[in-house]
Amino acid sequence: MPHIITNYSSNLNDLDSLQLLKDVNTVLLDTMLFSEHDIKSRIFKDQNFLIGVNGIQDAYIHLKLYLLSGRSEAQKKSLGGLLLNILEQKNYLKSKINFKIQLCVEVIDMPKENYFKSTV
Repeated sequence: MPHIITNYSSNLNDLDSLQLLKDVNTVLLDTMLFSEHDIKSRIFKDQNFLIGVNGIQDAYIHLKLYLLSGRSEAQKKSLGGLLLNILEQKNYLKSKINFKIQLCVEVIDMPKENYFKSTV
């Protein structure tokens, strides 16, 4: 733990998904709250999406950070801010775009008693 699940709109054609995941994992590791082998990230391109009802020509990246319960509110707020900052830097874009990107980070508590894990 943590798990990171990122969705982004398909109109971000030049998004380097591996670079984004590396940036996210690095900032999480740098907090010293997590071990490297515990950080699990994945990213999905949303082929079909609609912003508003008239097809606003914006894009989006929505990052969900799943944490086992027990982190303080200050830690969760700090993690959310760090991840939003990574998204705002746009190092994962290979070229400039001419529309807005809505960037979202959601920090989600997962009750420890409801999380099961095995390494085989």
